[in-house]
Amino acid sequence: MSKKMVLIGLVVVFAVFSELITPWIASYWLDSALTKLMPAQQHHVSARSFPGIALWQGHFDGVEAVAGDARLDGLNLREVRIKIADARLNMGHLVSDRQVTVRKVRELDVVIRVTEKDLAEYLGKKVKEVKNPTVKILADKIQIRSDIDLGLLKLAVGVDGKVIGDAQSIRFQSDHLEVKNTGGINFGALLAEIPLVDLTRLPFQVAVRKVVMEPGFLTIYADNR
Repeated sequence: MSKKMVLIGLVVVFAVFSELITPWIASYWLDSALTKLMPAQQHHVSARSFPGIALWQGHFDGVEAVAGDARLDGLNLREVRIKIADARLNMGHLVSDRQVTVRKVRELDVVIRVTEKDLAEYLGKKVKEVKNPTVKILADKIQIRSDIDLGLLKLAVGVDGKVIGDAQSIRFQSDHLEVKNTGGINFGALLAEIPLVDLTRLPFQVAVRKVVMEPGFLTIYADNR
C-alpha cells in the first residue's frame, strides 16, 4: 500500500472521528448531565461544532436539547427545549462529573411548557395545607380551586393569578383570593406567591422574558439576553 493511500485512509478516519463520532460522544455526555440535573422520561441532545474535534476543547457551535416530562424542583415540565449558540463548556466537569459548567455562551434560549395537571400536582405536594387542587389555565389568568385542611378547620379556596418570573425564579402570583368561612383567619400569605422553579439551580444564567397562557397550558420563554 502506497504512502498516499495510507495518508488518505488516515484523513478519512480522522474526518469520521472528528465529524461523526466526536459529536455523538459529546451529545451523549450532555444528555447524561441534563438527565442528572433534570430527570425526564425522554431526552434528546444534539451537539455540533466545526471542526468537530473542537468539542474536545469545550467549543460548541450549537447545542439543542429537548426533554419530555422532565422534573425540576418537584414540578413536572411537560416539555423543555434548550438551544445554545457559540458556547464554551468545561469538558473536565462534563466528562468526569457529568456536570454542565458554562464558561461562556453567546446565545441561550429556554422554552418550558407546563399543563394544568402539572400545576395541580405540584400545588398538592408543595403546599401541605392544600388538598385536591384543580387548576384551569385560561388566556388571561390561572384559576385554582382547592380545599384547605387545617385539622379541625376545612375551607374552600379560590385563587386567580398568573405565573411570573425573572432571573431568580418562576413563581405563581395570586391576584385574587376568595376563601369561604375563614373565621377571621387571613390566608393571604399562604397562597399569595408560590415558588415553582429556582432558576439559580441551572448551570447557566437566564431570565424569564415572557409567559404565554393558553387554554390548558402555559409556555415560559427565558434567555440570557
